[in-house]
Amino acid sequence: HRWLACTPSARFELQFPKTTSAYAEEGTLAHSVSELTTRFYLGEIDENAYETQLAELSKSDYFNEEMLEHAESYAKFIVEKKVCADPVVILESRLDFSKYVPEGFGTGDCLIIAEPVLDVIDLKYGKGHRVEAEDNPQMQLYGLGALAEYESLYDIQTVRMTIFQPRLSGVCDSAEKSVKDLKAWGTKIVKPRAKLASKGEGEFAPSEEACRFCRAKAQCKARTDKNLALFDESPDP
Repeated sequence: HRWLACTPSARFELQFPKTTSAYAEEGTLAHSVSELTTRFYLGEIDENAYETQLAELSKSDYFNEEMLEHAESYAKFIVEKKVCADPVVILESRLDFSKYVPEGFGTGDCLIIAEPVLDVIDLKYGKGHRVEAEDNPQMQLYGLGALAEYESLYDIQTVRMTIFQPRLSGVCDSAEKSVKDLKAWGTKIVKPRAKLASKGEGEFAPSEEACRFCRAKAQCKARTDKNLALFDESPDP
């Protein structure tokens, strides 16, 4: 979201240290518990292995029964998405989309290939911000990464991208794009913007969405100017 809208921010924020938070650490644990539970539901590991690994994860201060319930709902969702007799299910895979974005990659929580559809599923454990699947740049980049890896092996015509947010009343939001449209977006929109971003070039474009998680926002002149301009528009506060 950020560097597609505000290309210089990608390099600008590198001078500021990365930080973490309790929410991020909780989310990391939730992903581990969900992956483990899903592997158990899919039959990839037996009950002994599941209980042993779960016992280790449950030592974290962030672990609780609610997390386990949400992990189980995610696992059931994945199992129910197996719409054909023998789909290919891939958990926690590295998705390389460097064809479109220099050094670009991410981790796909779950891919399900059931020709001619490729499902890209992302677990969001946060509950403070609802994430939409429609025109979601992260999901579309993951879709391009998955196509780069598996398109030569399977007949994929449609990429279906799903955001699963169990803590928001089990919100599940999906969007579909044809392979042709997704690649066109990658080539015409992403590639030129990513080229600017990788060089730290282009125009700053502060916005609520772009600045939300930007490490440089507190010292960004463009954002300061935009915020101060609000007082000019409303001289009587």
